[in-house]
Amino acid sequence: MITATTPKPLLTLSGVCVFYGNFRAIDQIDIAVGAGEIVSIIGANGAGKTTLLKAIIGQADRVEGRICFAGAEILGSTTAAIVRSGIMLVPEGRRLFPSLTVEENLQLGWEVGRRGQIGFDDVFRLFPVLREQRRQRAGWLSGGQQQMVALGRALLANPRLLLCDEISLGLAPQVVAELYALIPAIKARGIGILIVEQDLERSLSVADRFYCLLEGRVSLAGRPAEVTHETVIRHYFGL
Repeated sequence: MITATTPKPLLTLSGVCVFYGNFRAIDQIDIAVGAGEIVSIIGANGAGKTTLLKAIIGQADRVEGRICFAGAEILGSTTAAIVRSGIMLVPEGRRLFPSLTVEENLQLGWEVGRRGQIGFDDVFRLFPVLREQRRQRAGWLSGGQQQMVALGRALLANPRLLLCDEISLGLAPQVVAELYALIPAIKARGIGILIVEQDLERSLSVADRFYCLLEGRVSLAGRPAEVTHETVIRHYFGL
């Protein structure tokens, strides 16, 4: 739901459907994300969360509907063009180059993105351990440190919109808490953030708004503070 207090949409999806062959994985989805707004996409396995991010970033096979970013239609654009326009994905599983150093992995974000105010010093202030480990091979880092590299790489692309796909996956609770504690600092830069998570408690704790997906459709949307936990659970599982 968009209200008078919701930021002007930076990203809008209207009537979006995504297909794998003849299977409709996403069906008529409408969502919006504003600049400096955190929006959470929650749902069980198979609900269509990652597919939705793939459609936005230009990595889904067949997409119908409209996807607009900063007032321009991006559906049909290449992933490289979408990244240059200001959208960056932190993918599930991090997808670092393990044989490259931390600094070399970060450099990739700088090279593929757009120029802006965020530089290496900003990333190292956000993740001090990466400054210490910058010459270490990424494959030798802990899972939490690797996730910091993935986030830092995305930020060095100077995105206007950050897509985060299951950033808590496989990490210890304390590490997840530390990562999520940094999300408001990213938001404070005016960056819109779209978070996909199965950990609904964690993602709703930082979200301004949320959409719950069930079998490829939006089953519930709103502000976390205005919806009861029981209502969220009911729509999450389709009860």
